[in-house]
This record gives sequence, C-alpha cells and structure tokens, in this order.
Amino acid sequence: MSAEELPDRLRRFAESETASSPLYSELAGRIADDTDLRAAVAALAEDFSPTFFFAAVHFVLTSHPDGALAAYYPSLGGEREPDAELSAALMAFLSAHRDRLADVLATHDIQSNDPLRAAQLLPALGWAQACFGRPLGLIEVGASAGLLLHADRYTYRYDFQDGSRLEHGDPSGLLLPCPVFGAATPKSLAPFVSKGLRVRSRVGLDLNPLDPSDPQARAWLHALVWPEDAAGRSRLEAALESAAQRPVRLRKGDALRILPDAVIGVQAPAVPCVFASNSLSHFPADSRTAFASLVRQLGARHDLVLVLKEPAAAGLGLFAPDTPFSPDEEENLAAVVFQSGRERVFSLGRAGAHGAWLDWDPRPL
Repeated sequence: MSAEELPDRLRRFAESETASSPLYSELAGRIADDTDLRAAVAALAEDFSPTFFFAAVHFVLTSHPDGALAAYYPSLGGEREPDAELSAALMAFLSAHRDRLADVLATHDIQSNDPLRAAQLLPALGWAQACFGRPLGLIEVGASAGLLLHADRYTYRYDFQDGSRLEHGDPSGLLLPCPVFGAATPKSLAPFVSKGLRVRSRVGLDLNPLDPSDPQARAWLHALVWPEDAAGRSRLEAALESAAQRPVRLRKGDALRILPDAVIGVQAPAVPCVFASNSLSHFPADSRTAFASLVRQLGARHDLVLVLKEPAAAGLGLFAPDTPFSPDEEENLAAVVFQSGRERVFSLGRAGAHGAWLDWDPRPL
C-alpha cells in the first residue's frame, strides 16, 4: 500500500476499531498525520493491515522492553501516556528494527485465538450434538493454536439481562464469562450448555498451525492481544497452558485440500462437526465460495454439521444468501446440518466480536 493510501485506512481503524485500545488509536492517528511515519510504514507493509502491523510492532517490541516506545505499552510494564515524544519513539523503533519487522510481516499471519469465543461456540456445539443425538468429532478450520478445540474443558458463566445466571464446568478451570442479550433465558440455553459435550476426536486445520507449547508461537499470540487488555493476556496464557498439557492434532495445509480427509477420519458413531470462528472472513471471496461447495459435496456423502461464527458474508450468507441481515450484526452464529444427504440451514443467533456477547436464538431458515 502506498503512503498516500494509508491515512484514510488508519483513520477508519482509529475511529471504528480501537475502542479498547487508546494507544493503538493514538498511534494510528500519529502515522496518518506524519509524512515520515507514513513512508516508513508503507515501506514495511505492501498489503497494509493496521491490526497485523501493530501486532508485529508489539511482537518485536517484547524483545526491547527498555526502549522508548515500550514505555507507552501497558503490556510491557509501560505507564507513559501518549505525549509529544510518542511519534519520535515510534519512528526510532521502526528505523532500528526495520528488517526484523519486515521479516515478521512476511512470515506471520493474523491468528488471534481468544478462548473467550468458546463461550459463544459452546451452545452451538451442544445444539449440534442434540441435533444428531451422537458424539462429535470436532474439526476446526483456521485453528491457530487449537484453543477452541478445548471448548468442553473450560468453565462458563452466562449472565442474562434480567440478572439471572447460568454456570457450567469445573469451578477451578479457566472461567469464560459471556453476557447474553435478547430473549434467551437460562432455561432455553441450558440444554445446549449444561449436558456436556461428548467429543470423540479433535483436529485443527490451519495454513500455519501454532504449537501452544512453543515459546515463539505463544509470544506471537500474546502480541496479537492489544496492549491494554490485561484480562485477555491472562486468559490466553491460561488457555495455552491447558492446551499444552492436553495436545490435540493440528494439521498444516489448505482447508480446501485437507478437510475431506479430516471428515473421513471421524470414526462412527461420532458426527463430524466442522466449525469456523473468525476464519472464513480471512479467506478470499472465491475461496469462501469453494469452501461452501466442498462442504456441500462432503455433506452429500456423510452426515455432518457445520457451525459458523462469522460475519454474514463469510459465513451464514454462503448457505442462505437471501436471508436479510441487520446492518448492525457483527457476526452470525449459524449451523448447516447435512443428514442423509439433506441440507438444512439454521440461524443460531448473533455474536459480538472477540467473544464479547451472545444473542442465542436458534431457528430454521
């Protein structure tokens, strides 16, 4: 991306995506307004993504916690508020670590793996199990470190608008809280949460799967957590520790190529349960179309269920393109059921980004 194209992209990012990170908002604004900073950033990132760029800076910065820029990062112990010297600190950092930043941007991907998303997925997986009345073989598309493949091993607390609460899991486990909006009640959600999942197998598919026990992989995942999010860092670390102790199979490759083997590998009586959470939105449009076609081909030959937690265009819209979607919907929670060759599409509700909230409302389409 050219330096001339950067300001609008950065200002949109600062205005609409950084509510939880005043530092990133400020940095984006500084780059947008500074010709020299824009040129330095444009030279590093041909296909510029603010989230990816700031994660790369965060990642490299962890090796230089005593530098001037680190003083502004709460995640690195910094307590300095953005001031007149922030721009100079960023420019000095970009100049000193240009080669390392370019290497990170060339060799890494956005692979955030917040376990809080499991609180939104758990009811959907429980619904899929109830739909078939059989155990599940979990297959995650875009698994990163596979933290969501452990959805049945976390502890959950669902808080409803009327003050009621639904809890599930071992109280000593990693607690994942989730506000529930809409008409759902503990009674309507409990059948899909409290009965427990029967998981017979787990496999994650990713172009570059991350080993939860590998220090560099863990460091990259931590860099993807925004600097002010101390709770997110703590949650991620606990989930990584748990996953490292109970490793699951993570397969490297293009899902369009390796998904059929993963589906065939699920042993009866378990039902293959393919799921994607904020993964298909990173696919090119033609790859999403090819993915939907592949799932339909597999569903014509095998009983299976596809669970989606994606923006409409990248998820539910692939299977129900004529369904009207509200403009304020961040992500749709949906399921596509293939049973004896028949396809049925269900909306399961809405879901806030990064596991923020759940609106549980299952219905056929």
